[in-house]
Amino acid sequence: MCSSPISISIRRIFTKKIENKLAWAKEAKQFAARIISSVVALDKALHSSGEVTPEPQWAADPAFELAVEDGLRSELLDAERQVEEAQKRKEDVQALLKAAGRMRALLYEKGRPLESAIIDALRLFGFSAKQYKQGGSEFDVVFESAEGRLLGEAEGKDSKAINVDKLRQLTMNIQEDLQREEVNAPAKGVLFGNGYRLSPPREREVQFTEKCVTASRSFSAALLATSEMYTAAQYLSNHPEDDAYAKACREAILASEGLATLPAPPATKPECDAITSAPQQKASEQD
Repeated sequence: MCSSPISISIRRIFTKKIENKLAWAKEAKQFAARIISSVVALDKALHSSGEVTPEPQWAADPAFELAVEDGLRSELLDAERQVEEAQKRKEDVQALLKAAGRMRALLYEKGRPLESAIIDALRLFGFSAKQYKQGGSEFDVVFESAEGRLLGEAEGKDSKAINVDKLRQLTMNIQEDLQREEVNAPAKGVLFGNGYRLSPPREREVQFTEKCVTASRSFSAALLATSEMYTAAQYLSNHPEDDAYAKACREAILASEGLATLPAPPATKPECDAITSAPQQKASEQD
């Protein structure tokens, strides 16, 4: 199909070859800018309430500018800068708010987010806590205080109790940890469980299976529901000066074998009561 003389002429004006490839010439870009400017001006005129003639491009020349326009343009730039600063402040506060609420992961999360929230809570209790990953060893959390050294594993289940499988993993990790040259005694094992995590805490059954509870006693391991941890962590977050309560939480974890219970915060507030787990029931027989 042959091109018309007009299309050939336009192609010569608006295109050029760069490394044997066609590209838009400067004239084409200028023409496109004028077309867009005219379309935008026409659109403004069509949507205006009166019959206003679209400002021609030449009328925007600085030679026709009024002194008041220059001042208003400066004000507009300053207003835009303030909007940008306010948006940045908003984003910073949103990030802080998100970080502040990260502890609530104890109520509904699993995996890494749950592990991070557990570490945050343990630090509020006064433990030195961190994840351990070195060589072929990887433990969810290793934590210690003046009262003792502990090693924990975390597990979350959507709609069932934590079974004995994770407890087996915990006991294997304790043995693996003991083989490290710098470790002289077995760590106290703690299985952090977030069973039935998608249900409100007060509606949950016991978050560990009966088999898991029985086995944990034989290993002297503690089973601690992370929703119960949240009650204590919420109080300590609001009362970081209460060292006595933090110590009581540490001692309760170290002394527990089987299902662990943390001491109730002093003068428990309604918001703390709202997330307390349901009264202890018979452990689930699922496994």
